[in-house]
Amino acid sequence: MISGVRQSEGFTLLELLVAMVLMVVVASCLYTALYTGFRARRSALQAVEPTLQALNAIELLKEDILGVVPPGDSNSLAGAFVGEDSGGVKGVDADSIEFYTTHVYADDDSVSGGIGKITLLLDEEDVEDRQSNYTTYKLVREVTTNLLARKEPKPVEQVLCRDVVSLNF
Repeated sequence: MISGVRQSEGFTLLELLVAMVLMVVVASCLYTALYTGFRARRSALQAVEPTLQALNAIELLKEDILGVVPPGDSNSLAGAFVGEDSGGVKGVDADSIEFYTTHVYADDDSVSGGIGKITLLLDEEDVEDRQSNYTTYKLVREVTTNLLARKEPKPVEQVLCRDVVSLNF
């Protein structure tokens, strides 16, 4: 016997609502997991960045020191290590050192080599918005390559590290 009620083959409104609610729950869980992962990655990079800066600076200084030209030879382009023991603001050690080396210097535009004069010093950071009461420093490496020029050339300044606490040799 055939009844007059016909079965539809689609979904009911309640089934569609339950499916949509489940999709929203799964999507929010995925979003939370991805957001937490990206935030953890950003935090880890910020924590590692100062260490990487310090390692890069140490590697560059190691190369400079390996190429040091010994003083006292007949070479007029060599000189002694000259250091200055000085203090910065609030008693911070802000020493500087100057020496000659045969390290090859590479920048974005060119590569130059030969004997150069290196000066390492701690310089005050130029902060635009001084909202804090403390002074920040940067480790600066000044490189002078043309030592035989008639007029002393201006050294090329490289910032090795920022937010340096002190420099003591």
